[in-house]
Amino acid sequence: MNCIHRRAGPAAMCALALGLLIAGPLALGLLIAGPLAGQEVAGEPAALEAIPLPPEGTPIVYVNTQAILPVAPGADSAGAAFQRVSVEFESELAAFAAEIDSLIGAYQQQQSLLDPAGRQQKEREIRDKQQEAAARQQELNVELDRRRAELLEPIVVRVNDVIEEIRAERSYSIVLDVAAGVVAADTSLDITTSVLERLGVDLAALSAQTGS
Repeated sequence: MNCIHRRAGPAAMCALALGLLIAGPLALGLLIAGPLAGQEVAGEPAALEAIPLPPEGTPIVYVNTQAILPVAPGADSAGAAFQRVSVEFESELAAFAAEIDSLIGAYQQQQSLLDPAGRQQKEREIRDKQQEAAARQQELNVELDRRRAELLEPIVVRVNDVIEEIRAERSYSIVLDVAAGVVAADTSLDITTSVLERLGVDLAALSAQTGS
C-alpha cells in the first residue's frame, strides 16, 4: 500500500503506467463509481461532485491517484508525446521485421540453387539480422521506459505537491493511495476531488465528459 506522509517524493506514485494518461477521462470510472480502486461501474455513472475535506487533524485520509493522473494538467500532452514515441519505435521494429521476412523469402527461393557454403552464409545473414533486431528491441524498450518516466515526472511531482499542501494545511498525519489497493474505506476520508479541484480540474466538465 502506498502512502504519502509528510514530504513523500514522486516515487509514491511511480508504479502507475502512462497508459492511464493516454486513456484520459475514460479511466475515471473508478472515481465516479466509488472511492476504491478496482470497483466496477454499475449502470450510469453518478455526477462527480466535490467531497468535503475530512476534519482538520484527521490521522489518516486517502486519495485515488489512479483517478487523478489521467486528468492532471499536462496529462493529455504527455500521453500524446508517449504515443508518438511508441509509434516511431514500432515503425523501426516493423522495418526490421520486413527486412528479415525479405531475407527469409529470398533464401527460400534460392535455397535449391545454393551450395552448402552459400546456404550457410544466407542462414547466418538471417540469424545476424534477427539478433540485431532483438538487440535493438531491448534498447528501444529501455528508451521507452526512460521516456515514460520523463513524461510522468512533472505530473506526478505536481500531484504529490498538491496532496502535501492539503495534508499540511489540514494537519493530516498520513495520506494513503487507494490506487495501490484497499479493501474498504470510509468515503468521508476521500480527498481525491479536493486534489482535482486544486489542480484546476473542472469537476462538472469532467463528469459530463466521462458520462457521455
